[in-house]
Amino acid sequence: MRAVRFWLCAAAISALPLAATAQTKGPADKPRPEATAKSPEAKPEIRIEAAELAMLIKSTILALQHANQTGNYSVLRDMGSPVFRERFDQAQVTAFFANLRARKINLTPVLLLAPNLTKNPELTQNRKLRIVGNFPTQPLQVQYDLSFIRLDGVWRVEGIAVDAVKPQAVAAVPQKPTAETAPAKETALKKRSN
Repeated sequence: MRAVRFWLCAAAISALPLAATAQTKGPADKPRPEATAKSPEAKPEIRIEAAELAMLIKSTILALQHANQTGNYSVLRDMGSPVFRERFDQAQVTAFFANLRARKINLTPVLLLAPNLTKNPELTQNRKLRIVGNFPTQPLQVQYDLSFIRLDGVWRVEGIAVDAVKPQAVAAVPQKPTAETAPAKETALKKRSN
């Protein structure tokens, strides 16, 4: 069976590396900056607690699960950034997850498991956070490639790719299209298959 990956990206994301850190401990009374840069020329840096990162991943995947269960993708779409919502209406988002929904993939086991990051979280120069990894679910492994932008203190979905594949078939989550690889007329709402 061919695994199908669905890509919803409000903008093409370049894979620029980021000096990312996931903080797991620290004084509760000392706030950490969410994103800092040492100088205007320095690459952006992000500091995000491991628990916050896990909640961000899980809540997004669970929103997709609820949308797949009900056939109503309005909440998932409304979790997106203004650009995401402007580019993709509910019917488009529904259509792009039709195969995942038809396969009746249950994504709820991600609640009980810790997400595995297959690469460090990245913050692009456009301040978009990209998180790539998987959950060790059985018999199919849930893979994710998510991107977010922080607006008014809230991480908003910029792109979402979620699939469930056999663990032995898992190599790596493919790279999102970049400006060099995506056709100019596409808005990066992309459907890819393995």
